[in-house]
Amino acid sequence: MTLYLRLKVKALLTNAELLGWGIGFIEFWVFMWLFVFTSGVEVKSPWYEYVVNTNAAMAYSFLGLLSMASVAISLAYSILYSSQATRYITKFTRASPVIFMIEDFVASLLVMFVTVFVIIASVMAGAYVRWGLTPHVENPVGVFVDLMLGGIALYWLSYALALVIIITKRVRATTMASFLPLILAFIVYAQLWVNFGDLVYVIPLSTMPSLLVYHSTGAIPPTGAYFKWLSGAGKLQAVDLRLAAISLCAWTILFAATSFVLLRKSRGIPVEEFRV
Repeated sequence: MTLYLRLKVKALLTNAELLGWGIGFIEFWVFMWLFVFTSGVEVKSPWYEYVVNTNAAMAYSFLGLLSMASVAISLAYSILYSSQATRYITKFTRASPVIFMIEDFVASLLVMFVTVFVIIASVMAGAYVRWGLTPHVENPVGVFVDLMLGGIALYWLSYALALVIIITKRVRATTMASFLPLILAFIVYAQLWVNFGDLVYVIPLSTMPSLLVYHSTGAIPPTGAYFKWLSGAGKLQAVDLRLAAISLCAWTILFAATSFVLLRKSRGIPVEEFRV
């Protein structure tokens, strides 16, 4: 692990705002999910093990996405503030632009994984406290791949947003632009109550929770209205897993391609301009 990689990971994991919004705030919703929103789930039901597993998978799928999106806010800020310094580092030191970007990418993914695994662990621990049952994961490799794709997509989305601000020099729009990943995550979160139908394949990252739920439980989830699906209150359209995977991969590639195109036009912004 190089010096920059260590410093980047340390800077993000000791960022009070990242820890507060990415973990602390989401932990509150973990508690609300398990002990308030789904308090009607009873262990006396013959299907309770399936229901508890599915409920837990839904919890860490949607809340994990919110956590990763919160991290993406800090990533956007870090990219913006280091934009001009990066040019000097890669020009006057041994660090090449490619190596620098790879290390930044790896450090960002590591931090996203740390935060989302904290959420997953807390959901499983909370489910055990609430129902006396530890949820299990049917396909851990599939869950890891889903989280990896979601993390990559959010990283490049943050990078693209930061580069747009750098190129246009609209520093006053920094807060609004950096919060777009979290706004997008909350739109996806609405699937718990709203059936998106075929729009689920169009809205960025909206298929990530469905893939996580499938690989966690083996059950094919709907295109929305997850709480209705969990309670068995009605028949819902099942998500097409193939299209869901294609959608997530396509948005990831689009965000990355956009970032590389914008990167060629970027010249950086001095830190002093952000203080104006």
